[in-house]
Amino acid sequence: MLGNMHHLKSDSVVWMLTGTGNNLRYVDLTKIHAELGLLTCQSLPGFHAITGCDFNPALFRKGKLKPYKILKKDPEYQEAFKNFGNNELIKNLNHQQNIFYIIQRFICNVYNVPNVIDVDAARLQIFIDSYTVSDVNEAFDRKKLRNFDASNLPPCELLQQFLRANYICTISNNAHLKNPTTYQPENNGWVLKDDKYQFKWFEGDQLPSYVSDSLKTQSDTEEEGDVEDDSAIDWSSSDEENENIDDNV
Repeated sequence: MLGNMHHLKSDSVVWMLTGTGNNLRYVDLTKIHAELGLLTCQSLPGFHAITGCDFNPALFRKGKLKPYKILKKDPEYQEAFKNFGNNELIKNLNHQQNIFYIIQRFICNVYNVPNVIDVDAARLQIFIDSYTVSDVNEAFDRKKLRNFDASNLPPCELLQQFLRANYICTISNNAHLKNPTTYQPENNGWVLKDDKYQFKWFEGDQLPSYVSDSLKTQSDTEEEGDVEDDSAIDWSSSDEENENIDDNV
């Protein structure tokens, strides 16, 4: 609603009833809009869409408060999010790329990697900060690696999240219109499969070819090893006998 307040008549006053039970209260949205300012309010739909909403995945464990504080301090981020939902951001690929660079820098800030404009570079920097050894003879901390949750890294494929957020804003930013958008979800972060829309996570190969080939080679080797192990053990014997075989190996 705050993102659409500028579409209302200047003398309109909007209140919203929120809460449940004894916590029911009215919130003066007109006052909030005046205190936040027009630019911040216009940036909120895009901000909400890319940090996680009903139609777009959230940034794991980042919530809304910290990203919002970063947004509020930087007018450049606000201007970028204000562009979400505009026709220009869909039709003009150069403009789209420029805005995407700013959004990448915003996401890197959310993950405490400032002055980086690429989420993949931010992922690498976080890994380096966590695992770089101080001496070439220092042992690699495998225990620390096992306890590491990759979900805490910035998303490796942000473009489709960005496209979905932009499409969502073509609807939310034009909620005052009878027909908010003429665009379709396809090519905007979704694909149509079996008459259902599914997320399009990325374009191209999931892994570099040399990594895929390496994994395939390793998998084939393990399968061959499994066959050899199967032939070496009499599976008709008891579990106790097999345990003895294992003990003697």
